[in-house]
Amino acid sequence: MKPHQLVERELSAKAEELIEFDMDSIRQIAASQHLHPPEVWIIHPDLYEKAGRIQRDSTSARMLAYSPERHIVFATDGCNSCAHFLTSDLKSCDHDSLTAFAAKSDIQLELVEGLAEIVKQPGY
Repeated sequence: MKPHQLVERELSAKAEELIEFDMDSIRQIAASQHLHPPEVWIIHPDLYEKAGRIQRDSTSARMLAYSPERHIVFATDGCNSCAHFLTSDLKSCDHDSLTAFAAKSDIQLELVEGLAEIVKQPGY
């Protein structure tokens, strides 16, 4: 499964390896809590590779994943991964709720909004 990108662009093979590593980290967190792997993934490509340079870690989340069955948002910055349990489905969150969640979780609002836009599309 390939994650959605906040802004679509080509990434190098090395950046793709980092993305796979981050996805595995999130899958491990889900498995440790006896949860199914997340179904929806989004990355911020500039936090993986910028101007041809690989970004090993970032100061904020660079990948989010969402598990709609339990309303869980997983995040990783390339070094640390965590799970955030929402009180309602991400589909039903309005802008103010997303803003509050982003601030509380210290996740870039544009990444949270990007994830919410994906799950609000038909088929999710």
